[in-house]
Amino acid sequence: MTALKGKAIDAFVAKRDPKVAAILVYGPDLGLARERADKIAAQVCPDFKDPFNYIELSDADLKSDPARLSDEAAALSMMGGERVVRIRTTGESAAAAARLVVEGLEGGHLKPTGIVLIEAGDLAKSSGLRKLFEGSKAVVALPCYADAAADVRAIASDAARAEDLRFDNEALDLLVALLGEDRGVSRSEIEKLILYKGPKAVRVGPATITLDDVRAVLVDTVSNAAGDAASAAADGAQARLARALHRSANAGASPIGAVRALQREFSRLRAARQLIAEGASAEAAMARLRPPVFFMEKRAFEARLRRWTLPKIDAALDILLEAELGAKSTGLPDAEIVERAAFRIAAMVA
Repeated sequence: MTALKGKAIDAFVAKRDPKVAAILVYGPDLGLARERADKIAAQVCPDFKDPFNYIELSDADLKSDPARLSDEAAALSMMGGERVVRIRTTGESAAAAARLVVEGLEGGHLKPTGIVLIEAGDLAKSSGLRKLFEGSKAVVALPCYADAAADVRAIASDAARAEDLRFDNEALDLLVALLGEDRGVSRSEIEKLILYKGPKAVRVGPATITLDDVRAVLVDTVSNAAGDAASAAADGAQARLARALHRSANAGASPIGAVRALQREFSRLRAARQLIAEGASAEAAMARLRPPVFFMEKRAFEARLRRWTLPKIDAALDILLEAELGAKSTGLPDAEIVERAAFRIAAMVA
């Protein structure tokens, strides 16, 4: 099937082709790559904590044993059903393992029991991993490029419509101007705005998101306080983190808003770290982020890049995902869940 484009990507993500057993999701928009990979994986195994039907591997897992990816792809589930074998890679580290999978599928001697899902960052045209998937008819590659203004507008409108909300034209224009090109960041900001306005489950009748609503949520002291908390966690500055969390709560930030700010910070660190792993300088990596790192923040951000390795960043993002799910679903105090996660992350700084 090689590389899909445009509407073909959306159609595949909405309903995967069961004949395709290996999928590469890659591109500079890590938020979009994660979103698409999650949607595909959920069609095979809705519970990502299922130890029998969902497994995640790292580059380190495959470095000494490239055949493990093929072995896991062919392994039978103890509980029956299809399995998801997923790897988040920095790029070429997974190429040897992926080649064994593709050759096995092409040759017919690999009989997968589910899907192999490889999630990577921005891969150059010369990338061996990208060439492997784009050159084979047995697998598929899904590129994920940064959202244009029209994409952000459509995402925001669709998300609002699902909650029986609509945007004033001026409000939507401002939202699009404020948001960057990363799908994950855009969705988190839009969700924050909907939460501020009130989802339909807690609101009577339709409502309109106004210019003042957008200003209040995306251009206010709440965002600044939450951003300060995220920076403090990434710096390992626990005293500063405590003050920022207190200020954020007093400013009216929701715990989910705080965890979103932390996710944005570490997603940006991961994107820059991945670019560095692929050969870019720290300066070039920061410039390629969208939006790029502000001049006054460059020194602090570069220090965080030295401090945080990709495995540590992934561990932090896993902590934040766990906190978000816990805050939304366990019934336990959500503020305490998020604060504990923030301090766990700050404690990871050596």
